[in-house]
Amino acid sequence: METHWAIDLGTTNTLIARWVGTHAATIALEEIADFEPAWQTPLVPSAIYFQDTQRAIIGRPALAAREIIHPGDLQSLGPLARSFKKTLARSSQQAVAQLGSETISARLCATIFLRELLEATGEYERQRSVPNQNALKRMIAALRWWRKEGQVTNLTMTVPVESYEPYRAELSQIAKKLGVTRFKVLDEPVAAALGYGVDLTEEKHIMVVDFGGGTLDLAVVRTHPPNSGGRDGDPGQHRATLLAARGMNLGGETVDSWIADLGCEKLRAHQSTLRPVLLEQAETIKKDLSNKANVADSSYFLLQGGSRIEVTRQEFLTMLDDRGLYKSLETLSDATLDDCKHEIHESDLDAVLLVGGSTLLPGVRELFEKMYGPQRVHYWEPFEAVVKGAAIFGAGFSVDQIVHHDYAIRVYNDAQQRPEYERLVKRGTSYPTPNPFVTRYYAVTEGQQLFRLPICEVGYGGRLSLPWNKRMNGNEYWIPNGQEEGECVVTLNEGDALKLAPPGSGQQARLRIDFTIDENRWLCATIHDLLKQRDLRTDSQVVLLR
Repeated sequence: METHWAIDLGTTNTLIARWVGTHAATIALEEIADFEPAWQTPLVPSAIYFQDTQRAIIGRPALAAREIIHPGDLQSLGPLARSFKKTLARSSQQAVAQLGSETISARLCATIFLRELLEATGEYERQRSVPNQNALKRMIAALRWWRKEGQVTNLTMTVPVESYEPYRAELSQIAKKLGVTRFKVLDEPVAAALGYGVDLTEEKHIMVVDFGGGTLDLAVVRTHPPNSGGRDGDPGQHRATLLAARGMNLGGETVDSWIADLGCEKLRAHQSTLRPVLLEQAETIKKDLSNKANVADSSYFLLQGGSRIEVTRQEFLTMLDDRGLYKSLETLSDATLDDCKHEIHESDLDAVLLVGGSTLLPGVRELFEKMYGPQRVHYWEPFEAVVKGAAIFGAGFSVDQIVHHDYAIRVYNDAQQRPEYERLVKRGTSYPTPNPFVTRYYAVTEGQQLFRLPICEVGYGGRLSLPWNKRMNGNEYWIPNGQEEGECVVTLNEGDALKLAPPGSGQQARLRIDFTIDENRWLCATIHDLLKQRDLRTDSQVVLLR
């Protein structure tokens, strides 16, 4: 029987789990994992230390290797890479590590990290399957195991809500390269809702707050009871519907950066030089001051020569408030509920699930208990819920999802002499859609022989909304400034060149395009030539939506 595996690739830590027939179980890879002290969760640090460009150690041993890195080298790229997930999501070819004069891209870094993770999983399985055999028998069994079942072929990975489609494509390509034949992706907060262990025998409305190392994601999910007559323990008989989702680039690493800034403020000199050293220690200080069991009321940075910079718990709490942490959580929660206000009201929420290490920051749980009542706020699965839910999804739990970003056609504004974006698909749209879902008419200029349709993915870039403006034709448009365009827009394709014969001959509409979204998230187009009264393309796949 094929095993359903799942990986939660986090900015700070990574977990792996599998479906074992009746439930999902997290795998403890003891040689590369750290056990989180409060919950004893086996977390594999998302760190990789390169020995050469094709060989590396990952997880806990990689972090141990940083001890040999000179503090002065922390400002530049080196053999140790952390937080490569962020770079992979936006610019996969950007360098995240360097050996001598040779740089290592985020794509290669993620590929080798996942390769080593899957190989460690294979070793774990081999030892578990042949625990009491001698070396020769173990070798034979291992060879037989690798030939038949050694590779992870069925894998689900989780992604942040505000990630773009190219990130999902990167993960898919890496998985295929590593021998995975069945690959799925699932939004992290939706996975958390499935993996939290709540009772799914009745319809429930759940808000998930996934606050990890790199991102803050919120989602509202409606779970449906299993179909009558379904087999016990069969996840395929369950279904969930994603009603709304929001995200922003705020996470534990952001807080680490704030703590490093706080330490710099206490320095009399050499702030820019010492900041990388302080940043390396900031995570430890954050954990010290977030741990309710810690009797000490302060923590400290340790500098070369033994000098210390103290940070008190009160300074830490004041900093979190001044930096707007609690306000951001409250605002994003309200915005997520507002997105699904036509479906449910705040009072309809059955549970608020806290997921991710950053939900352990002081005041976070208390904030949500104040907003929604302590009886609805749950926090017993802060680390494992996402990866367990991904394993459940991989085994057959159905999720009705929504489009997370706006999608627009890039057009040219003659009056302002600059590009603008015409919204085609609004975020929150459920798919598959009716056919046609949206119809557009386009004129072509005198003598124009080629027609292109550049489709762009438009996120919020950390904002709560974008100012789409409706015009007389009923369509919505947005003209960004230069910075907004770089933060919010990803061009998915420049549009295949469609040849027009005969060429354009006036200002009247020449093309009618009917758009629809199929069950696999493809934006499809039927292009009709109004002059020649025939279809140039029929239900042609244009881009894959997020």
